[in-house]
Amino acid sequence: MQEGVKIYDISFKEMLMKSERLLIKFVNKVFGKHFPIDSEIKFLNATTIGEDGSVLEKDVYFEICGERFHIEAQSYWDDMMFRLFEYAVSTDEGYEKIDSTHAVYHMPKQAVVFLKDTNKANDKLFIRLILPDEQEVEYSVHAIRALGYYPEELVENDMEILLPFQIIRLYNKVGSYDGYSEEEKDKFWNDYKDICNSVVVTLKSLLDEGTITNDDYQRMIEITKSLDEYVYGLLEDKSTRGADSMLQEKVMLWGDRIRAEAKAEAKAEEKNELAEMMINDEKPIDEIERYTGLNAAALKQIAKSLGKTLVI
Repeated sequence: MQEGVKIYDISFKEMLMKSERLLIKFVNKVFGKHFPIDSEIKFLNATTIGEDGSVLEKDVYFEICGERFHIEAQSYWDDMMFRLFEYAVSTDEGYEKIDSTHAVYHMPKQAVVFLKDTNKANDKLFIRLILPDEQEVEYSVHAIRALGYYPEELVENDMEILLPFQIIRLYNKVGSYDGYSEEEKDKFWNDYKDICNSVVVTLKSLLDEGTITNDDYQRMIEITKSLDEYVYGLLEDKSTRGADSMLQEKVMLWGDRIRAEAKAEAKAEEKNELAEMMINDEKPIDEIERYTGLNAAALKQIAKSLGKTLVI
């Protein structure tokens, strides 16, 4: 397996397997489900050994409320549909014997995420199975074209879990970069700057809204940085144009704001707690104002919430 395939697979698995709430939102959107956001996810054994010793390894294989799901990451089409079918029938899970002549096999629900594809109109893959006695079955799986969506569209469609992969949007221009004119190179790095800004701002917004947790935020930033280094790290101009620190600077900028906001919130909470304690101790309002820095209007609200009357 090539190193590039490894980093995409590893990043994809880490994002999906360690952000369970976002994974459930993604499953609900892609498969038309309505699982509660706090549903338990049971990750299943993704490795199957065939009778000939061959190894099949699914990217992400799991169960929610008794339903099995398999999500695979891929760059482009190649033979993905055939491999998905092989993955689906490679395990005994879902097999049910009815009687001595009948059995049922429940296929897992499958989807493939094409990380480098931009045509989101092609949202299904199909394979027609020609069975004996002129029987035919058309088998389909969901297909998500990750770069067919911009960051705000991923959020609108409950697919925030794919945000880190937005950073590779210029991957197809990297190979031609050395032949670019100065004007084309300027445009490349301006586009790169816009992508960095869009990803970081969107993640910060999701964190502020409570859509993602601090752990989700940190994980998505780290994955974004890893993909960024892999795709653009060998471009010499990345350093000379200052673009090598561009993503990091934006992350640090928002990080500073997050830390400042968290510090302000903690300080405000300390003031409120002190005010509550002093109100309960029936301290005079002028003393409470002096020690907490809160004005009379704010103290009246706190006293009202406690069912107390301020002492003048």
